[in-house]
Amino acid sequence: MSKTTFGMHQHNRGNSRGRGKAVTVIQANVQYSYLRTAKITFYVVLAVSGLVTAVVSTQYLHPILVVPFALAAGTLIGCAVASIIAIWPVLRAIWWWLPEIAFVMLTIGGWMFLQHHLGPILTGLIYASIIAPIGLIPAVRRYTLALAWCLIVRHRLRTCFMTFLPTDRHGHLPFIGFALPTPVGERVWVWLRPGLSQEHIEARLDKVAVACWAASVSVTRARTSNAAAICLDIKRRQVLDGLVGSPLIEDLPPSEAPALPRPVAAVPAQLDFADVPDTDDTTPTERPTKKNARPPAVGGTPVMAVQDNPDLDWV
Repeated sequence: MSKTTFGMHQHNRGNSRGRGKAVTVIQANVQYSYLRTAKITFYVVLAVSGLVTAVVSTQYLHPILVVPFALAAGTLIGCAVASIIAIWPVLRAIWWWLPEIAFVMLTIGGWMFLQHHLGPILTGLIYASIIAPIGLIPAVRRYTLALAWCLIVRHRLRTCFMTFLPTDRHGHLPFIGFALPTPVGERVWVWLRPGLSQEHIEARLDKVAVACWAASVSVTRARTSNAAAICLDIKRRQVLDGLVGSPLIEDLPPSEAPALPRPVAAVPAQLDFADVPDTDDTTPTERPTKKNARPPAVGGTPVMAVQDNPDLDWV
């Protein structure tokens, strides 16, 4: 173990002068911070649990045995809590790779279990029946690729957070939760650490989109009561460009079903007067009536217009 990093050393065997290169898994400041917190937690838990154990054990043990029993119980509880805090960076790294670890263990463990009980031929047939639909059925293949992108996005987010997001003096980064596929990409739940806010993420959404190999990224609150829980929507495609079938049309009667849109004829840019038929304007019935003119007589007797009625002059 190195003094500055927690990881494995890789030596260059091809060159005798090559120096060892360390692959950093946990940064030194993060490791030191958790070890210091684990020590403080050990003493606090030892004191609290020891006192509680001493008070309870006085009812069942001799007073001489109360003190050593309380110290032993407090030490065990304090060591357990301090150990969890000390190895928390390792547990967090395991959480980052938990889906991949679980997939590899299930694949190898399932193969060994089935081969031991059923034999290699039946085991191969079972695995082939599981793998074949992924490549042959489009819906299964698309869903498998969507799940694979969810795993990739979690690692890409961790990389970009380590690159350009501000951290505290202990080097704490946002906690990346689950990722689920969406019609446009992926949605990832993130828990922000003290010192970060939604505005810090919004100011760097273009960099997050580049790191995640996406078209765009948007951020929203996951909970209205807690600003630390946010959701990152990784958008890779547009689903509003195509036609989407609605199941509501099936519930309508055939007479009320909407008809298909008909193509609209092109509007002519100019009129062709040669196609306009000639009309005769000499017919009296087709001649429009002039304003303030008397209407034609019905039985040969002229009808007085409204403007010539002397009884309406006072209006």
